[in-house]
Amino acid sequence: MKKMYFEAFPKEERVPWMWLMMQSRKQFIEFIAFYDDDQFVGFAYIISRQKLTYIFYLAVNSELRGGGYGSKILQDIFKMYEGQHFAISVEPIDDTADNAAQRRSRVKFYERNGFTMSSKLALEQGVKYSMMYHNGDFEKQDYIDLIAYYAGIFSGIFKTEFID
Repeated sequence: MKKMYFEAFPKEERVPWMWLMMQSRKQFIEFIAFYDDDQFVGFAYIISRQKLTYIFYLAVNSELRGGGYGSKILQDIFKMYEGQHFAISVEPIDDTADNAAQRRSRVKFYERNGFTMSSKLALEQGVKYSMMYHNGDFEKQDYIDLIAYYAGIFSGIFKTEFID
């Protein structure tokens, strides 16, 4: 999982690995590996608080992408957290970005899996994200509270601001 984490996410979107591991010991935070028989296919890092579940990280083995594993992982997550509102953050669509096609592809993937683009834009650690939701939109304050819960005493460092 560690190798995939460093390969799948750019440096500016990652939190320190040890932090992920330490925080995953908290109640309502899960770092889950997904397998197809004995083959590791991907992982999800999930934070859930009250009525909101945030899929912080989701990655599928690069050699297996396009094989439906991402959708299967999401369906498993939806079953595990049945009745919850779900949030996920994605890079905003920007046709001038170096990875514009990848950004559009990622949004389409989530839309095919039941997510809807919200009007919310978040700024986290200097990186701007578009927010998507599934099973009903979420309140900004619920998301802010969830991130503060995740960060604990470091909530001043892991601060989320919404851009209007």
